[in-house]
Amino acid sequence: MVDHPGTSASTEGSRPDVAGILEHLRLAEAKLNRQREQQSGMTETDRAAMRYLLEREDSEEVTPGRIARALHLSPASGTALIDRLVARGLVVVHGHPHDRRKKLVRPLDGDIDLDHLDPLTMRLRSIAAKLTSGDARVVATFLEDVLASVTHATAPSH
Repeated sequence: MVDHPGTSASTEGSRPDVAGILEHLRLAEAKLNRQREQQSGMTETDRAAMRYLLEREDSEEVTPGRIARALHLSPASGTALIDRLVARGLVVVHGHPHDRRKKLVRPLDGDIDLDHLDPLTMRLRSIAAKLTSGDARVVATFLEDVLASVTHATAPSH
């Protein structure tokens, strides 16, 4: 792993401040999201939907409901998201050729470069690919626990 200035990475023999590093990560991600939205006019959810579509364009039928579920959105929020992307000229929605009840969503331009749309995701995937299998299992378990905590914290209370 690489030490980064401003994080609390460990020195030999000391325990890293993982909670502190996570807090730095959360703050940096929030700042990055604000900057990206100002620059592109696209929200993080818009970019996530485009990534989802572009990664599945040739292999899967993508419906508005499927996008909403993948991004953990309510059906109404998913519809609003698709409407925004249609209005921006990024996607097109058309009927399913064999099921009149279904709508399919496709990127208007299938040649959009994912690296340009979201270069950070591609860099993070590259970093993750360098992990050994054992390190990947440890990191994955930790990140799954973090994800579960975040998901639980954002779930509507009944």
